[in-house]
Amino acid sequence: MKTAPYKTQYPHIFSPMEIGRGKEKITFKNRILLSPMSDVGYGLDGHGIMTDEGFDFFEQFLHGGFASVALPIEIPPNSAHPRSLVIDNEETAAFQDMHKMARLAEAYRAHLVSEIYHPGCCMTPGPGREPIAASDMYWNGNFVRGMNYDDMDKVCDEYARAAFMAKRAGFSMIMLHVGHGWLLSNFLSPLTNHRTDEFGGSVENRCRFPRMVLERIRSVVGDMPIELRMNGSDGIKAGGITPEDAVEQLLILEELVDMAHMSAGNRLSAATRPEQSNSHFFAQGHNITATALAKQRGVKIPVGVVGGLNRPELIEQFLEEGKADYVLMARQAHVEPQWVNKLKENRREDIRPCLRCLYCTDIGRRSAFTDKVTFSDDATYDIYCAINPLFGQGKEKLKIPLPKTSKTVAVIGGGIAGMEAALTAAQRGHKVVLYEKSNRLGGQLLFSEHLWFKQEIMDYLKYMETQLQKAGVYILMNTTATPELVEASNPDSVIVAVGAEQVVPPIPGIENDNVIMGFDLFTKKELLGKKLVIIGGGMVGCEFAIQLGDDGYDVTVIEMSERIANNAQLTQRMDLIDNMERTNVSMLVSTRCVEIAKNGLWVMNSEQNRFFIEADNVIICAGTKPLIAERDKFIYTAYEVVPVGDCVKASSICNAVHSGYDAAATLL
Repeated sequence: MKTAPYKTQYPHIFSPMEIGRGKEKITFKNRILLSPMSDVGYGLDGHGIMTDEGFDFFEQFLHGGFASVALPIEIPPNSAHPRSLVIDNEETAAFQDMHKMARLAEAYRAHLVSEIYHPGCCMTPGPGREPIAASDMYWNGNFVRGMNYDDMDKVCDEYARAAFMAKRAGFSMIMLHVGHGWLLSNFLSPLTNHRTDEFGGSVENRCRFPRMVLERIRSVVGDMPIELRMNGSDGIKAGGITPEDAVEQLLILEELVDMAHMSAGNRLSAATRPEQSNSHFFAQGHNITATALAKQRGVKIPVGVVGGLNRPELIEQFLEEGKADYVLMARQAHVEPQWVNKLKENRREDIRPCLRCLYCTDIGRRSAFTDKVTFSDDATYDIYCAINPLFGQGKEKLKIPLPKTSKTVAVIGGGIAGMEAALTAAQRGHKVVLYEKSNRLGGQLLFSEHLWFKQEIMDYLKYMETQLQKAGVYILMNTTATPELVEASNPDSVIVAVGAEQVVPPIPGIENDNVIMGFDLFTKKELLGKKLVIIGGGMVGCEFAIQLGDDGYDVTVIEMSERIANNAQLTQRMDLIDNMERTNVSMLVSTRCVEIAKNGLWVMNSEQNRFFIEADNVIICAGTKPLIAERDKFIYTAYEVVPVGDCVKASSICNAVHSGYDAAATLL
């Protein structure tokens, strides 16, 4: 009998896991579970009732092979997130609708999980919404009152009510969120729990209120499985929960729950967000330390891990070595809802990898220039994934009808936008020729091979090259497209993705031999001296600075605006600044270069003070601008000509991917 490859390649990932007690034990069909996902921006109506779009959104993960999906339920509703899921409304019998999702999960031999959390200090103050915490404190500038026993009793009832309604609505399991700075985390962390009564001090006392909540939930749901979502670390230098402390908490609480998984991070400040939503600067599976320690210390229930894991080989290794019993995914599922199925079908190369770029965590919701974690007052809730055009509101693009006839399509440029346009056009049935003037696809993605923290970008490039080949795109490498060459092939449509060129600022001395343009940095690295100054503190300048700092160079970044990484999202920006500080990169904002000399440069700050900075080399990262003239050469080469990506607007990988997809998907 022939054995399916996945059974030998990933035996632990695809082994079932039974959890629970009494008559309500459940079995997960594999060890890959969907981490809770916010419904902000899609899938819910104005009353918090899940719409058909919401059901479709979660169904894609069930169809994709995940063993469970988890839906967050906030108590009180809408107290920290607008438009949060509501199932506790007897007037509308809102819980009834969730049975449709439960039926879907049952059909896929998967489970529907209800994540319940109270925002605590993170509640938005307002009528009927008083922020509460373990101890008196200030959060986001607002006073937060420490809870008394009556508060605790009321909140226990709120948790129990939510759990009861979840069971009534057909959920298979409760996930109690006790991490990330929410209310119960506020009690568990010594960073925020300063009580001197029986609810503060020792780890046993700090666990007392979360234990009360668990006991109240147990009283109404019986043996229904309960999972803990907890912090293996607060990720804050000033103190807080450590892996050792987290394991002690779990040993105290495990008798009341059936499984638990370790996350990290705290909402005390926006500066902690990179720890919670870890990026490409973190090793994949950085939360495994706490999970493995729990296993070593003899925790009897299954213990899982969450946090930027997407490489199946590493997941299989963690499971095989007994460091974890299961893994949860969120961002990787956004990018590739079919992750589990593709792995099972021996299609590892077809899995689109998450970049861990953090774009989806903040876009449309949070200001990049704040120390607050709450949603900004001008939030649009228009949510994107950088490389999946169909995520969030982008799912509306699924309504674009397929073309009635197959066309011949020429794509000019094999960078990010060009590759996405060529792939999408081919997948929609068109015959595609892709012109690339160099000997490699990827465009600006190729700089990532020189940055130790951009391995996911290179994984993505490899994925795109594979998909282009599988889709039958005819690629002409080392071929500079000209209007004459393109016209000679008589295409029905032309998509122009010729990209952008570097901005060369009009600075006296920029022609000096000690000046290197950013795009040329890694081909001229042998020319660098020890002391470097980067002009331009956008994302590219910051990333280059971090790499150079890690390589041992003395780096200073000069930025004209008031802020470093002005074009980044909140968590991206915090992560960049953290790593620039780690590598001792000096940052000068509101400062511009006025002249470059052979041994350094003259700069001027916002007070009009002029001073000299010594430097062996000056690196220009002043941004890019569209190749307009090159783009417009092709305007008459076909009936339909569509420019995309940086040649329209020098922007981000997100803009390049989405504009490339849109152009190909809407060809007439």
